[in-house]
Amino acid sequence: MAETGKAAVMTRAKAPLEIREYPLSPVEKGWVLVRIKCCAICGSDLHTWLGTRPSPTPIILGHEIMGEILEMGAGVARDSGGRPLQVGDRITWTIMDNCGKCYYCREKGLMMKCLDLKKYGHDSCAAPPHFVGGFAEYCYVMPGTCVIKLPDGLPDEVAASANCALATVVAGWDVARLQPGDNVLIQGAGTLGIYAAALAKTYGCNKIIVTDVMDSRLEFIKRFGATDVVNVRGVPDAELVALIQGMTRGFGVDVALEVAGRPEVVPTGLKCLRKGGQYIEQGNVFPGAAFTYDASDIIFRWLTIRGVHNYDTKHLEWGIDFLQRYQHVYPFKDIVTHRYALDQINAAMEMAHSGKAIRVAIKL
Repeated sequence: MAETGKAAVMTRAKAPLEIREYPLSPVEKGWVLVRIKCCAICGSDLHTWLGTRPSPTPIILGHEIMGEILEMGAGVARDSGGRPLQVGDRITWTIMDNCGKCYYCREKGLMMKCLDLKKYGHDSCAAPPHFVGGFAEYCYVMPGTCVIKLPDGLPDEVAASANCALATVVAGWDVARLQPGDNVLIQGAGTLGIYAAALAKTYGCNKIIVTDVMDSRLEFIKRFGATDVVNVRGVPDAELVALIQGMTRGFGVDVALEVAGRPEVVPTGLKCLRKGGQYIEQGNVFPGAAFTYDASDIIFRWLTIRGVHNYDTKHLEWGIDFLQRYQHVYPFKDIVTHRYALDQINAAMEMAHSGKAIRVAIKL
């Protein structure tokens, strides 16, 4: 086995990532050493790189990761679903490593808010084992991480975004308790919006309305179950609310999901809800994402606002099952529109930031 590996390292915001070489550490008890095969660029990677989301440096960004097992530490035998693991298996894993024992893990069922939380692609790589992010040749999966063996026949690129984008919207819809016949609004036609539309279609939702400012993305999301799409560039808020009410017999949608990462769309989304409707906020994952809203409207119309950040292990498990079952129904393989090698990381980041791609992948 190699003694060192390469990684693309961010040293400061708005600066090019640097290809560096780090030594590989011994695989300790409970650890898994993975050779990364594919890592997609998530919007939160861009927020960190652009400096809108604080992060320690140096850092290896990237968390939408999948790869194959190179070595397993003592005690590792099965994945989180009880499936036997062996060297060579393809796996993905939760974005977070949690202790399983603290107040949030044990008492409140919020493993993603663990008091000793570590997140792949979000923590410093300065100290060994260094390889704790996806823009690299290797990654060490720690004992508090939930690992899932990928099914045969599920392509690498289809699986890569499951452990962030897909699992996150699975968690969002789970909180909303979608029902067959519900009308939903999805604000944002990026990767999260695409998965959200496909899930809503599968759940039996009636109207699946998607808004965005890019016609190409709105056209693309029709292939994933969207029944109605609206380009909101230049559309007054009142006009959009009236349009969506017109699509829903004058009532408004049962659930709205924000995955655009634009705080200014939140008030409009709330206005599009029916009385008693729910608003699921997932896209604004950076500080300073403020908006202003009349609190009395929330009271008078019995609205519910829920923030959903990351997910639980079950949501990733459900997501992988969903991809396996519906990969021949929805063109998930087409979500990755651009591919780059690790040494092309800066071109990849620029492409992801340009908005011209749906998802950009680093292939190794």
